[in-house]
Amino acid sequence: MSEAQAREGLRRMLRTLTAGSLLHLLTELYRDSSEQTATKADPQIRRKAQEVAATLFVVGIGIDAVCPRPPEGGS
Repeated sequence: MSEAQAREGLRRMLRTLTAGSLLHLLTELYRDSSEQTATKADPQIRRKAQEVAATLFVVGIGIDAVCPRPPEGGS
């Protein structure tokens, strides 16, 4: 998938979903991916991945609090 295709896909999603909900989806994807790659031999990798996932989740809540609905007319 090219960057242009990814942008268009995100634009389509933003017509029906909030930006915060997209960040929450990214949180889940990141968490799943990091759990697959994190090893018990390096707990720091898992901790950093958990911190990134938590940050994305909290930022998503903040964005939805400020702008709870998708922008009119899409983007």
